[in-house]
Amino acid sequence: MNRMKETLRRGEIAYGSFCALKDPAIMEILGYAGFDFGIIDLEHSALDLSGMEHFIRAAKVAGLTSIVRTPQMDFATILRAVENGADGVMIPHLMSRAMGEKVVGMAKYAPVGMRGIDGSTRVAKYGNVPMSEHMKEQNERVLIIGMIEDREAVEDIDDILQTKGLDMLFIGAADLSCSYGLPHQVTHPTVREAIKRVFDRAARTGMKVGVPAYDAKQALEVAELGAGFITSPAVDTYHLTQTLKAHLQSVKAAFTR
Repeated sequence: MNRMKETLRRGEIAYGSFCALKDPAIMEILGYAGFDFGIIDLEHSALDLSGMEHFIRAAKVAGLTSIVRTPQMDFATILRAVENGADGVMIPHLMSRAMGEKVVGMAKYAPVGMRGIDGSTRVAKYGNVPMSEHMKEQNERVLIIGMIEDREAVEDIDDILQTKGLDMLFIGAADLSCSYGLPHQVTHPTVREAIKRVFDRAARTGMKVGVPAYDAKQALEVAELGAGFITSPAVDTYHLTQTLKAHLQSVKAAFTR
């Protein structure tokens, strides 16, 4: 069962977190805590492919949907992620329909894409699944999520949304603000209008859009925009930092009373 898909099918918002810490236990913790998905971050962390495989296993143990964010323009990692059993891949800086089609081609088997055939991979149970059955199941199961992080992508959003095989979008608000010459100003009217444009255009096609939120207030705001899935807290390292700081401050405050 894909927990993220099931949550979305019920018409509910799916919640997850980016995972940058190197211990696969973080995926189990997220799953047991009730999160829907964990994003294994190969773009902004020191995680490698070997670690990725263990993260995917840990997610399965806890019933968590595993998504791998690949490094920028590293199309080969897409194949390795899905062959190791990832439930989905997230592609940074999706800029055009042509790029989206290339991603789909790497992640999906024919006739949808041009994914290389190998029935001895982990996701094919090392050769224990008939190839025709494996290919059909993979094409139905694997999610492809494109990250909208650039002004060019916003301007070309209608064409991007026509990419056959693209399942969802995720807005990288911080990078998007930079592309408009407004670094870190994610609430600037220009950036907010760009984000709203993506949501509005995607809603016309029925495609789900995700976005980060750091607290309940932000989560409610993006839910009102139409977010289908949210990363909240956005990153495991951030969540751990804030939790430890809050605990330390409360202890110190108790000693000063």
